[in-house]
Amino acid sequence: MSELEPIGVGLRRVLARWGVERRLRIHGALQKWHTVVGDAIARIARPLRLEDDTLWVAVVNSTWLQELHFQQKVILERLNTLAGEQAFKHLRFVVRSQLPQAPQVVATPETPTHIPDTVQLTSSERAEIAEQLAGVEPPELRRALQLAREASLRYQKWRAQQGWRRCPGCDCYYDEPEPLCFICRKQAP
Repeated sequence: MSELEPIGVGLRRVLARWGVERRLRIHGALQKWHTVVGDAIARIARPLRLEDDTLWVAVVNSTWLQELHFQQKVILERLNTLAGEQAFKHLRFVVRSQLPQAPQVVATPETPTHIPDTVQLTSSERAEIAEQLAGVEPPELRRALQLAREASLRYQKWRAQQGWRRCPGCDCYYDEPEPLCFICRKQAP
């Protein structure tokens, strides 16, 4: 009989296999754009979308486009450091008169850093989760996945209460008035 391992190790392996962990790291790196390029450049250049390993960046004018072209190696290194891998290989700069809204990543005192206890699941939501996981063995894994799924659903409900929407492109939550998050949004030519 093999030794039991902590449930977190198995869950982390499953998330890595599904690519969720990688997507979160890449999205997290893009959320820290202002840290990568600095506040001054973050005001004139913003990520538009990620296509494979190419990040498209909107810039307010051609002068800044040229300047950022010279800095792309440093920007790529910083993004990849934050992502924990070489996820970003190319930068493509395009001039846009209007930049996408900057992502808001800093928690304010009014914004809780945890999901409030007031967000509860209905009995039908709990039953649906239990039904989805009914075939998972061993029972300890099933219980851990059930708790994780319940926490995820409470988070989704909390974000919806805060006015956030789910991006139909990448399934992340965002709080911009646009139909897609800033990563998935494609500007009309």
